[in-house]
Amino acid sequence: MKRFRILTLLLAFMVAAPDLLHAQIIKGEVFLGGNACQVDGDECYGFKKFGVHAGAGALIPITNFMDVGLEVLFNQKGAYKRNAITSNSTFPYAYNLRLNYAEIPVMIYLTDKDAVSVGLGVSYGRLVGLTELKDGEPFDYEGVGIGVGDGQLHWREESDLLPDIGHITSIDELNEIVVKQYPNATYISEVVANSNTYRPHDFNICADLRFRIYEGFHAELRYQYSLRPIRYRMFYEDSGLVLANQIRTQYNNSITLRVVYLFNEHRSKANKEASKKGGN
Repeated sequence: MKRFRILTLLLAFMVAAPDLLHAQIIKGEVFLGGNACQVDGDECYGFKKFGVHAGAGALIPITNFMDVGLEVLFNQKGAYKRNAITSNSTFPYAYNLRLNYAEIPVMIYLTDKDAVSVGLGVSYGRLVGLTELKDGEPFDYEGVGIGVGDGQLHWREESDLLPDIGHITSIDELNEIVVKQYPNATYISEVVANSNTYRPHDFNICADLRFRIYEGFHAELRYQYSLRPIRYRMFYEDSGLVLANQIRTQYNNSITLRVVYLFNEHRSKANKEASKKGGN
């Protein structure tokens, strides 16, 4: 019986879908705005990093009040700290991180009276450029620099006999493994290399609130948060990298304010009205 009901609903949707789509048209859209960002887990607090948000997309109608949005964006994220927070901070430096992503969000929008829309979706971002500065100079991880990779911690000595430490988040657990594998090591930093890479892929959850301003123009507020870490990193009690005291998982965290211009919005509204009259 349940299968019969599901089949009936699917058939009803297939019959109704052409009429629903005919009542509306696909609307093109362009975006321009800015991001206020931080990276959770980097010892720098606050949405103090600003970046560019720009791109284009399309709104595909599903019903008179529901649309699917497909976008292609250039999206800048990162973190910023003007100077040291305190003298005993685990990261007592000025810091500036910029991560450039080519991003593809897929959103579902529910619209009330063609004025206010609420959206929820996911996005995939590909890291296409990064800059990381400490005290105004390129961040150099022990002579290695930075780059794109797995974003994990690694043993300095490569061996198939050593356990994987890439996803460990407890400094105590890491210390136990180090003592077991290298009983003569004095510090973790002697045998474990800090991560010097960021993951190339960033998957985010997205939530939107969009308001109509004028014919075709909308203001939109978007919140995004990484679904998986972009990097694992050790922090130390002093700048000499002597005593590692914590491992942090890092996530992109951003708020976007953007202006959206919709093409064919007037024509879409006219089609909706015609559809309503025709249904009466």
